Amino acid sequence: MSSFGGIIKTIIRRNSVATRTRGRAIRTFANKLGLVYFGAVDQRTDDHEVIRGLTVSTTHRDDHYAVGSFNDYDVSLVDRYDILIDPQGKETDHNWLIFQINLENGESFPHTFFNPIGHSIDAYSKFFTSFSHMSMANLIFEGDHSNEFSTRYQIFATAGRALEIEKIFNTEVTKTIAARLWPHAIEILDNKLFIYTIEPKLTETLLETAISSGLWLAQLIDARDDSTTQD
Repeated sequence: MSSFGGIIKTIIRRNSVATRTRGRAIRTFANKLGLVYFGAVDQRTDDHEVIRGLTVSTTHRDDHYAVGSFNDYDVSLVDRYDILIDPQGKETDHNWLIFQINLENGESFPHTFFNPIGHSIDAYSKFFTSFSHMSMANLIFEGDHSNEFSTRYQIFATAGRALEIEKIFNTEVTKTIAARLWPHAIEILDNKLFIYTIEPKLTETLLETAISSGLWLAQLIDARDDSTTQD
């Protein structure tokens, strides 16, 4: 995002009506949850925990950062903007609203990514370049997962842990995930659950559904028997 074109894009975006409307929706929602709202934060100079996951970079900009406790979980949210450059040098701007939920029993859970099918592949392209060793776990799942799930999500993990993951994300769970969480992307990494939405228009209903579904998934992961996962 250091190019002159990127700087101009950022200035125009920050002053647009759509961006200001988006910001008001996020601030209202953060206040409703009782989160402490910090606004824009700089990963290089501000003293805060950077929300990481697949979208973290040296060039991203974080706005509307808020943290707090909700339903007994430590929750953070941020509106992240970045300009990604593909191998051909083409710049594409992206905006993610990210929920981070700190898990209580996720230390041994393998890195897992739910890619939403048919919903802006470019927004999550960095995952496939950064974690090329991970493969689509759906291909070796043993259960008869619903058609709704199969047409809405691809699960990526290391091949050796796919069946282990399926013990948690069984057919009933994946059916519920497809109904409740699509078209959001989901990532589980380093004892944290990330919910990503790239919807340009954020509504209170969308945000409430995303956080409630994320908390449901966090509780499911935390309630698992540790013997079902390996270090």
